[in-house]
Amino acid sequence: SAGNYKLGLLLIACLLSGHDCIDDIEEFDDDDLLLALFDGKLPTAKTMGNFLRRFSPENILSLKLFMTKMGYTLRTHVQGVHKHKGEATPHFKIDGTAHEQHGKKMEGCGWMKTSEENSVYGYSSQTVFDEMGFCYAGELLEAAHPKGHPAALINQVLSPLRGKKIENPFEKVADVSGDSAYLTEDVVRECQSHHATFTIAAPRTILWHNQIEGAEWTKWEYTAEQLKKFEAKMKVPPECLLARWHWSPGWSEGKLLFPVVIKKEWREDEVMGQACGSYHYHAVATNRDLSQMSYQSIVEAYRPRAEVENQIKEFKHNFDAKHLPCLQKSANEVYFLFVLIAQNLIRWVAVLDQPDKPHYAKKIRRKLINASAQLLTGSRQLTLRVKTKFLREVQRFLERWGSHSVTIPPLAFSTG
Repeated sequence: SAGNYKLGLLLIACLLSGHDCIDDIEEFDDDDLLLALFDGKLPTAKTMGNFLRRFSPENILSLKLFMTKMGYTLRTHVQGVHKHKGEATPHFKIDGTAHEQHGKKMEGCGWMKTSEENSVYGYSSQTVFDEMGFCYAGELLEAAHPKGHPAALINQVLSPLRGKKIENPFEKVADVSGDSAYLTEDVVRECQSHHATFTIAAPRTILWHNQIEGAEWTKWEYTAEQLKKFEAKMKVPPECLLARWHWSPGWSEGKLLFPVVIKKEWREDEVMGQACGSYHYHAVATNRDLSQMSYQSIVEAYRPRAEVENQIKEFKHNFDAKHLPCLQKSANEVYFLFVLIAQNLIRWVAVLDQPDKPHYAKKIRRKLINASAQLLTGSRQLTLRVKTKFLREVQRFLERWGSHSVTIPPLAFSTG
């Protein structure tokens, strides 16, 4: 009866304010704007739960497509305000994470292996962020299918760029990066079909480590700034070498060759120091043109992928998407998508506020959202609008101070 659109706005307001669960909706009992939206009576937590459970598969798909449209809209707006912000070609980063749950009756939960030693009970998710920190796509996955549909997510994100591909058929329209789990046939084919470059960590399953002994190595070139930092720390820059190998995927039947750049870096022993240590190897597969780029630039193009980890921490901790509120899996996925929408709004404000070093949700809430009062102007007057709960707290303090007054001797503040 309240209306789905209004309930959606209320859920976003809860997430923007930092509520940990849908039961915290009662904290808006003194918010004049939200009370006016619902004719003076806020919906209950049960109503909000029913709202999440009413989403059909078609509704969830529409919500996912809305996220992609939202991401491009916010990116365009920010680049219109801050011309220097972001790259001309968007850089999309895909990654997944586990959501540990404790409800044994939650639909779709199960044990998932997060590493060789650890397992987690719950869900997993996959998200796609750009270099500005805006989310374009996401999905919540059952434990039985933790790998999800990365190719479908990439297709969803890159499809709006088809017009650019038609206008400039010889130019790449986007960059895609991910860890070694995403070097698969489906992901590579999606990037190729959408005219996007990819820089993806190469797993050892493609046997690039067998090419190390016969490789021709070139030295890594440190910048003047990097050398100054090593000099300030009284350290010698570690030896770093680069080599190239061409990988032909088995599914291409020898028709495709992709360069794999191998990085060989000396890492000193934490106890014995620079004299002792070992070489560490890392490889990146790409479809970039190495006649136009150096080996070092390929590795450096992959490095920003790690920034997506900060965005994952943001929605897991500052929006509490680590824990999901419902027993039904589809309802939890809807809640997770609303979390990503609220995260985009916070990020939008943060980038507009400080484009070079945008704050995360915790600081933005303290700075702009969770204010105890507003200073309003109108009719040649200044009005301080205070929330009811803060006014009550102040009145209680005044009553306590009035009934238990304390006299402080003047000498208590003397500096003599």
